[in-house]
Amino acid sequence: MGKEGNKILGIDRSSKNFDLGDFPDEIEFVEADLTSRQKIFDIIEKFKPDQIYHLAAQSSVSYSWEDPIDTFRINVFGGIIILEALKVICPECRILMACTAEEYGEADTSGKAIDEQFRIFPQNPYAISKSALDFFSSVYYSAYKIQVFISRAFNHIGPGQSERFVCSDFARQIALIEDGKQEPAIWVGNIQSERDFLDVRDAVRAYDFIINKGTAGQVYNVCSGRKFKISDLLDMLISFSKRSDIKVKIDPKKLRAIDVKSMYGDNSKLKNHTGWVPGYSIETSLKDTLDYWRGKTGLKI
Repeated sequence: MGKEGNKILGIDRSSKNFDLGDFPDEIEFVEADLTSRQKIFDIIEKFKPDQIYHLAAQSSVSYSWEDPIDTFRINVFGGIIILEALKVICPECRILMACTAEEYGEADTSGKAIDEQFRIFPQNPYAISKSALDFFSSVYYSAYKIQVFISRAFNHIGPGQSERFVCSDFARQIALIEDGKQEPAIWVGNIQSERDFLDVRDAVRAYDFIINKGTAGQVYNVCSGRKFKISDLLDMLISFSKRSDIKVKIDPKKLRAIDVKSMYGDNSKLKNHTGWVPGYSIETSLKDTLDYWRGKTGLKI
């Protein structure tokens, strides 16, 4: 958000990702690569933001194993360039650094939820890259007093999510099956792991609460505070389907080299500091995700 009124600037590395039809005129979009130092400095110099929500990332764990170098380049170098630009141009700007619960790694908490004091132990390239950005953000707050707010988000879910992510992948396959474009079988990886899923619409509200009501320099878990077994969510999605003959099959290519068995978060700090509470049930999130894929035209396998 910029200095002049409530003007909003959105940045993406490809203009193909912009769908301007539903946005008001005061929202401007710019195509830019976050790893281009001069381009980012020029944008921040011109726009003079008072808030930045840094959500851009290579956020797929699976892809991070395929290309760890690109993951590190985007997630770490892109974040540092923004911090450097703020240090030079507008150090009073508030910035939310969207990091990840993947930083916690395998959590032996004896059944307890993970809070922000839990140690960092990343176990995949994506988590390593986000841990680095997390630490850089804290250092820039301590050294330069940049108003950084750090979120560690657990799994998001909801309409519009890429099929690179597990529940969206399941929903897309069900939509293809219902449309006769895929055999009545859902191909899965490890569905025995447990994760904390939060609707993306609740997550967006959490980011707004953190940057406007939270404390600079602090880390906040963004999560539902509940754990769900992936197989249970798959069963729920299948129960919403118009088809009753869907089978589940293992795809070895969907299995990760290292897969954390169980992870769910404690969101009490976020609630206590900001007053945020989640509003969407897991059932609503799954139904909306499935309806999103049903509404997509030209689906391909």
